[in-house]
Amino acid sequence: MDSDKKKMIIVGLDNAGKSTILLTMKRQLGPHNFQELQPTKGLQTEEFETDEMVYHVFDFGGQKNYREKYLERPIYFASTDILIFVIDIQDDKRFDLALKYLDDILALINDLGEKPDCSIFFHKFDPEISDLEEYQKRSRNLRQKIRQIFKKYSFSLKIYHTSIYTVFEKIQVM
Repeated sequence: MDSDKKKMIIVGLDNAGKSTILLTMKRQLGPHNFQELQPTKGLQTEEFETDEMVYHVFDFGGQKNYREKYLERPIYFASTDILIFVIDIQDDKRFDLALKYLDDILALINDLGEKPDCSIFFHKFDPEISDLEEYQKRSRNLRQKIRQIFKKYSFSLKIYHTSIYTVFEKIQVM
């Protein structure tokens, strides 16, 4: 990739909010954008530009059959500059599945010799739940488990609380 173009992959389980995050990053914030959103089928690619950078984005559909295909084709992860992994903070029954998937992806990227900047988004951390002890505890527990996973790799790591209700006010928690 060109130095003024970055490959960004957005990945996570189905219904985590990956495409919503992408819309928000592109500043496509109108209610109609979110109402018309459908689950991503397979792998969608597009480019968008900010004042300082062009991003070539790979939006990975998160359904089980797609996840299995991605893991069988490491080439999807080659030349990754930015990895955004999205976890639905409200879907605690699937945290272990999400963390296993994250670890599998990191192992592939590591085997490829890539060194992306990694961000984990605890998404759907909406205003009405953000102060509740249950969700604060979920966040702390997830951060601890993610730190354990990342000990195996030499990738940078940032973790954020995100929500569409705060118009993508990323709140870094680590």
